[in-house]
Amino acid sequence: MHKNKLSNTIARIDGDCLLDADREGLARELARIGLSLNTFTQWYWKTDLHNLLHFLSLRGDAHAQYEIRAYAEAILSIVQKWLPLTYEAFLDYRLNAATLSAQAIDVLRRRLRGEVVDFAQSRLSQREWDELSAIFDH
Repeated sequence: MHKNKLSNTIARIDGDCLLDADREGLARELARIGLSLNTFTQWYWKTDLHNLLHFLSLRGDAHAQYEIRAYAEAILSIVQKWLPLTYEAFLDYRLNAATLSAQAIDVLRRRLRGEVVDFAQSRLSQREWDELSAIFDH
C-alpha cells in the first residue's frame, strides 16, 4: 500500500483523533482537513424564519464552537438588514433572554417576598446558582 507524505502524518481519524504529536486535542472536523476528500461545498438552503431563528439561537450561543458561531453572526447580520423588527425581537426575547428552571423561579419568588435565600437553601446545582446570580445579582 503506497502512502504519500500527507497520509503519513495522519495517525488516526476514528476514536481519539490525533493528526500528529504537535496537534493533540485538535477537533475531529479540523483534523479531517488533510484528507483527500476535503473540498469546499456550495449548497442552497431553504428554511422558514422560525427554524432559522432557532438555528441562530443555538449556534449563536456563547457555548457554541467558534466557527459555527461566526457563521451564525454573519447570518444574523443579514436578518438584521432584511427584518429589523424581527431582529430586535429575536435579541430581546431569545438571544439576550434567560430561561429559568422551576427551582430557579422558586428562588426568585422567595427573594421577591423578601426572604434571604443562599445556595444551600436553593436546591440548585452550583452551575445554575452561578448563572442565576450572574443574571440577577448585578
